[in-house]
Amino acid sequence: MRNFLVFVLLLVSINAFSQLDKNAVDSLLNIVATTKVDTTKVKCLLKLEYAYRFVDYKIGLDYAAKAVKLSETIKWDRGLALAYHGMGNNYLDRGEHPSALKMYNKSLGYSQKYPKVRLSSMMNISNIYLRESNLPLSLEYIEKALKIAEDIKDEKEIAFCYYQIGLINRNLEKPEVAKMYYEKSLKIFREKNNPFQVAELTTFMGEMTEDYKARLDLLLESKSIWDSIAPEYQSAINNSIMLAKTYLDICESDSLMKVSGIEKSNVELLNETEELLEKAVTHSKLSDMKQYLMDAYGALAVLNAIRKNYAKAYSYLDTYTMMKDSIFSQENKNKIAALESEKEIRARDNQIKINRLTIENKEKQKWFLILGLVLLTVIGALLYIQSANRRKTNETLKALNIDLDKSNKTKTMLLGILNHDLRSPVNSFIHYSQLQKENPEMLDENAKIRIEEATQSAAKNLLSSMEDILIWTKNQMENFEPKFKKVNINSTFSDIKNHFSDNQKINIVIDNSDGVEIFTDSDFLKTILRNFTANAINALELIENPTITWKAFQTNQNKFITITDNGLGNNVDVFKPLFEDDYKSSIKSGLGLHLVRDLAKEINCKIEVESIINMGTKISLSFKAA
Repeated sequence: MRNFLVFVLLLVSINAFSQLDKNAVDSLLNIVATTKVDTTKVKCLLKLEYAYRFVDYKIGLDYAAKAVKLSETIKWDRGLALAYHGMGNNYLDRGEHPSALKMYNKSLGYSQKYPKVRLSSMMNISNIYLRESNLPLSLEYIEKALKIAEDIKDEKEIAFCYYQIGLINRNLEKPEVAKMYYEKSLKIFREKNNPFQVAELTTFMGEMTEDYKARLDLLLESKSIWDSIAPEYQSAINNSIMLAKTYLDICESDSLMKVSGIEKSNVELLNETEELLEKAVTHSKLSDMKQYLMDAYGALAVLNAIRKNYAKAYSYLDTYTMMKDSIFSQENKNKIAALESEKEIRARDNQIKINRLTIENKEKQKWFLILGLVLLTVIGALLYIQSANRRKTNETLKALNIDLDKSNKTKTMLLGILNHDLRSPVNSFIHYSQLQKENPEMLDENAKIRIEEATQSAAKNLLSSMEDILIWTKNQMENFEPKFKKVNINSTFSDIKNHFSDNQKINIVIDNSDGVEIFTDSDFLKTILRNFTANAINALELIENPTITWKAFQTNQNKFITITDNGLGNNVDVFKPLFEDDYKSSIKSGLGLHLVRDLAKEINCKIEVESIINMGTKISLSFKAA
């Protein structure tokens, strides 16, 4: 576990600084006193803090405080982040968790631009919460640390983060998740040739593995590493005990002996196990590792029981029980006598035989229960499959309903376009026809010729517009989506002017002196312009010298089209459909401004309206310059 690695590094650091290098300290103090570079002075103060941390931590904290003060004066965030981080490490080394957390959080406040400092603080905070068994918070901080490590592509720190996440999930009783992260961590540590971490991980993964052959491979690999680098460390002791317990399980089971692939006899395996446990006892006593010493005695009790050396077995068992009571404060509730007589041992053996017979008698009941569980499992699986099929069908129906709704909206939109854009030219055509039919006496020969020519022109324009609109709407029936391309505005103005050529009383002025071209959907734009022009024409029925001006121009950021009339103007409420999504338009009015609003959104067109009573209305369409 990484806590152990921190412990090892701490021992090395204590040994290194137990006798201060006076020359190095004097050199740092001289730099602090003479340098004019404040950042250099801060770095030297932080080195002094580290040098004194394991000799006199109070002096170390004093140097860190000076580094904080100087960093605040020169407004150096990196110095503050490092100084508070060093103070956090100082407190953490002595187990003062609240103070350490306070310092690490201060460091985080200044380390936004310094990912390595931030990563280290996050990992140490996670480590503190893990020690305090606050597993959710520990997991939260180590996942943040992992994100930083991945961002800066530091594989070693990524491996440590994976390791910590595995350890947390193991404590959360999620062995599969823990094993997955252990494997990720182990892969990196193998590549980086980190023997300490590889030895620790192979021990833990061996402990979690139920496959005895795989477990032995992992534990033996770990033992080989520990024997070469540090056989007396706590993880090495733990590995020896785990390996010994595995050997004991194999000795008690012929099937496990076959599965494990061991070719040694039981006697040889038990001798090797005894050697492992005796070394574990020796190292545990030297290191004062009471937990491991207790486990070693418990395993020795099992070993001697297998050898049928019951007296010795119970001696170890008694020692194990007393240590367990001492460690866990259980008030001697499981205390066993030092030795038991042969009679007591035989009584225990007889009781074991009776228990075995009882188990055999209940074996049949167990199989009936297993059969019942299997049937329940099958029924549950069938219900689950049925439920999954139902969910799948519901999802399919939901998708079809969404497509149907989209199709209906598209059809409504296209009908609205046809209704609105063809209404005006058809009304004009009907008007000419009624005038000829109902009031022929009002027309002289020249007027008749002029109306006939106007009627023919209106019919041709109507036919052209219908073909244009119908082809477009046909193409849009499946997916009503704009097709962006560069549009020549002069050509667009010309097409729309032809569409309204029957309104000869209205003067339509075109102003595109800049030769503006807009990247948009031509058909969407034409529909919007036709709509606004038709509304402007309706507003000019009673106006003298009615004029509509189409103007296109551009700025650095935007391109604009404006439609201006000199009509009577309108109240602002008339234009609400352009800006309110929940405004309901009527089919009779051709969906009107509601339709324009939806089309404008599709082509990223922003609409603004300026209408003044008795002065006219100006509609502005703005587009982002390409």
